[in-house]
Amino acid sequence: MQLLVRGRGGVQVTESGKVFYEYAQGILKQIDDARTAVRAPDSIVGSVIVGVPQSISAALALPLLQAAREQLPQVSLHLNEELTGNLLDQLRQGRVDMTLFTSNVPSADFHFERVVEEDFYWIHGANQPAPQAHAGVTLEAIAAQPLIVSAAQHNHCLRAVIEQVFSEQGVPMPPLAAEINSVQILKRAVQAGIAPTILPLALVAQEVAASELVAHPIRCDTMRRILGICVFREMPLTHAKRAVRELIGNVMRDLCARGDWPGARAVPTDGERG
Repeated sequence: MQLLVRGRGGVQVTESGKVFYEYAQGILKQIDDARTAVRAPDSIVGSVIVGVPQSISAALALPLLQAAREQLPQVSLHLNEELTGNLLDQLRQGRVDMTLFTSNVPSADFHFERVVEEDFYWIHGANQPAPQAHAGVTLEAIAAQPLIVSAAQHNHCLRAVIEQVFSEQGVPMPPLAAEINSVQILKRAVQAGIAPTILPLALVAQEVAASELVAHPIRCDTMRRILGICVFREMPLTHAKRAVRELIGNVMRDLCARGDWPGARAVPTDGERG
């Protein structure tokens, strides 16, 4: 396949070249990982790249970095905050070693470890009228007005979960006021009164505490998501990667136990469920 084209304007990359470049980055990373693993077969040392969706990074990123610095000082941990539509491709290509994701992983090529269950809340601006619902807002009340959501191509961790719940409950999805892939822009749009949204509580905790946004529980037991650690089955795990995977699970559970992850609780392990 032709990867490059030379013309009067210089060298251009073909579409095949762009695809090859993405995989080449992953291949080179795996070679570096193999070199490190062979040189120190019994040591927890090396570089680990973790993909983190925007909707999870607010609760997890800083505590995870702090824990890695304290507990895994010889591991270079890189966090890539990404749209979920890009994460699985990067994981398959070997450009990231693992990702935080929801349980609706769309392929058997990935192994998913359940860690945390997180409730969704109906969020609106502080100056916007809201239904009187001390016990929570119903799906029917939410469906009665437009909603801001993420775009369909990046929908795995938020929109896909929300749409599935509405479908299972037999309630039509609200009309879309806007599709926004940036969490910060989405929150600002809700704050400005353009339309409400549905998000995890941890993602808007600061704005709710500052009375900029208002969060209502949703009267639907299934309006929640399961978060966990996703790895590509074809990629080997070094000692460093295994240690980081275990650390991520411990940090997530500790945040829930201390009440530092609002709206979330740890999922029982297989042994605890059995």
